[in-house]
Amino acid sequence: MRAPGWGPAGHVPAASVLLAGALLLGACGPRATDYATLQDARAAGVFERGRLPDVLPASGALIRIEAEADDGAYFHFSSADYAPLVARLVPLAQLPADPVLQSWVKRKDLAGYTPYEFRTSDTRWLLLCAQSKGRCFVRAF
Repeated sequence: MRAPGWGPAGHVPAASVLLAGALLLGACGPRATDYATLQDARAAGVFERGRLPDVLPASGALIRIEAEADDGAYFHFSSADYAPLVARLVPLAQLPADPVLQSWVKRKDLAGYTPYEFRTSDTRWLLLCAQSKGRCFVRAF
């Protein structure tokens, strides 16, 4: 007796093989990279590769770098480090022209994050930080 859904002589139907293959390929997409500490991120060359601005406080931890550069990153920090961190940043004066980025900033603002910017010689960074949450979201723009 054959199991239901199996093809002739016990072969798996082609549609099942294609579905399984598609699911496996989807699971193999780009992945975020996590770092437990600021030291781990430094050792991995995150700052040299331009994936984060070099402004994270010493307490920076639980750092996630999204696989796609446009998706940005986030990090956690001790709330005691908030004032020294934002002293190195400039309040965001004008939202970027990108509507997707504008929407993201507005959503984070409603959730209690304050928008800041940081510039390096070749990159403008957007940081959305909340002292009460001890977290910043970061994107280059």
